[in-house]
Amino acid sequence: MTTVSFTGLIRTGSLAGDLSTAGLEPSGMTIHIPLPVDAIGRVYQGIHQELSGRRMRSNDWIPLGGGTGYLKYRLWPGSQELSVSHQEMHLRSSLPFGVEYAKRVSGSLTRLASCGLESPAAGAGRLSVLLETRFSYLPGYQLQPSTNVAAVEPKGSCLLHDRAVDAAPLMSQVYRSELQQALPDADRKARQVVSLKKTVANVWRDLHEPLLLDEGAAIWLLVHPEAVGPGSIQPSVSSLAAGFGITARPSVVRGARPAAALRPLPELTDAGTPERFSVTFDAEVPLEEANERLREAVVGQEWSLGLGTVRIADAKLYAVGERAAVELKLRGLVPFTVALQGTPEYDEPTGRIVFKQFDYRIKERNGVVNFAEAYLHDALRDLLGQHVTVPIREELDAMRRVVEKGLNRPLKGGTLRGTVDELLLKQLAFQPAGFTASFRIEGELHYDIAPGPAEP
Repeated sequence: MTTVSFTGLIRTGSLAGDLSTAGLEPSGMTIHIPLPVDAIGRVYQGIHQELSGRRMRSNDWIPLGGGTGYLKYRLWPGSQELSVSHQEMHLRSSLPFGVEYAKRVSGSLTRLASCGLESPAAGAGRLSVLLETRFSYLPGYQLQPSTNVAAVEPKGSCLLHDRAVDAAPLMSQVYRSELQQALPDADRKARQVVSLKKTVANVWRDLHEPLLLDEGAAIWLLVHPEAVGPGSIQPSVSSLAAGFGITARPSVVRGARPAAALRPLPELTDAGTPERFSVTFDAEVPLEEANERLREAVVGQEWSLGLGTVRIADAKLYAVGERAAVELKLRGLVPFTVALQGTPEYDEPTGRIVFKQFDYRIKERNGVVNFAEAYLHDALRDLLGQHVTVPIREELDAMRRVVEKGLNRPLKGGTLRGTVDELLLKQLAFQPAGFTASFRIEGELHYDIAPGPAEP
């Protein structure tokens, strides 16, 4: 039996058809752009020394609760640890500090006590500070950091001289308020550390390039991107990645490398992106191939009628409108010809094109034929249900492997990774030239952008 190479049955698309996305279903994929977490983190790491320097350079005192008490502080260099968790960036700092306490007496400030101002080893207290930064998007593919003070906790006492009063709890309250006021400006600075638009534009251009799925069979995937939507921030190894959803209308074609016009990068849309990546392709099974498979399956089948046997001497498959017709020539004791018509269907469990709901008629009618037909009626139907089929599971699996291999490859800007979860039949038709089957592959497609330097 001849085996059909399914990759050889993919329809060859015309150039005009390749450029048009009319009739193609929307599909979704995700791109992941690594964020320069270290560079962004340095903006927030500098807040502490900036606040400390500002307080030390000025003579401004911080009023305490609207009373007569005032405080001035100094931060010493401490340790800072940057990490990512889920969709957030965390900066945990351990900061030695010193304070000076004053009180307004008769209209003027009088310094009363201090601790830890000389050095971190001389009575300084210690604060544990945790900042949490979340990310969203602004128009123009701009990253928007949003940081809040998750915790400011005293981890070491700072005892004011001669008073044995621990200033650490008070310093925690004061410094939390100072940080909260400084964070909006830090978020604005961090927003300028990285621009995502150039990277997205490069990806957009790459996705217009045809992807060669199978070199030998000259099968190409055209992604046809048409919209970009904001996705989620996701963890990636020890960093974070900005996600964007691409809405596309992909197609599979066969032949020479197709051309596709580059569309300009659109603005971000909130319309939503399809969750699954899917692509539809058409395949044709030539009539001569289907006939060969039919004859190999049924020719030689025979039945005993008591006085002799009847066997199938030949079989022929042809089209009657959109239905399939099968002509069986029976020879032996009662030679006659049976013509049958049925509708082709794809049977997923067996991976075969089958023909169900057969109606048939006998061309030569006489008493003996009528007897044989009555005897063989159910047997013929069972035989047709079992053997008048076109098996294509092997070819479909081969096509699935070809597509999946083509969706996992390095690209100029990173790595494409895809999975094929389902291979579904959309439409099956029978035409004079053979079967036309329209299949849809469903799965996921991701484009992981290679890390690079931050863009100003």
